[in-house]
Amino acid sequence: MIQRLQSLYLAIAAAAIAIAFFFPIITYLNDAQIWLEIYLKGIKDNSSPQLGINGSMLLPLQVMAVLSIILAVTAIFLFKNRKSQMKLVRLGIVLVLVEIALIFFYYANMLAKVSSTVPDFNHAGIYLLLVSLVMFVLANRGIMKDDKLVRAADRLR
Repeated sequence: MIQRLQSLYLAIAAAAIAIAFFFPIITYLNDAQIWLEIYLKGIKDNSSPQLGINGSMLLPLQVMAVLSIILAVTAIFLFKNRKSQMKLVRLGIVLVLVEIALIFFYYANMLAKVSSTVPDFNHAGIYLLLVSLVMFVLANRGIMKDDKLVRAADRLR
């Protein structure tokens, strides 16, 4: 049934990732001014001499975010095939984890070296990605619970 709780979790995960495109993920501050802002959709360079950083370096993040949205929406409609739904949700979990890891460990360090400033992660974009990760995990738990319930009912017949 499409009205299951995990369908709601998957819809929230897809919406959270889609909304994260419009909020900053990382900012780099220089003398209490925003110097560089990183969004999922691109980079906003406010530095006085432009650093020459283009938005194409964020292409892997953008691809993973779009794939995560597609996986979440597809998994909602695979309610009759729980095995495939579980596989898609697990792949969504892995994609969001890799995306968060890339943001924290690769992009933040690389751009900090280029801009010679300290990154600030306290933004809605990062929190929305974390919300989507939690929603994917909750959806996976719900699907596993349903699968276990159906297997138990089949045993009783």
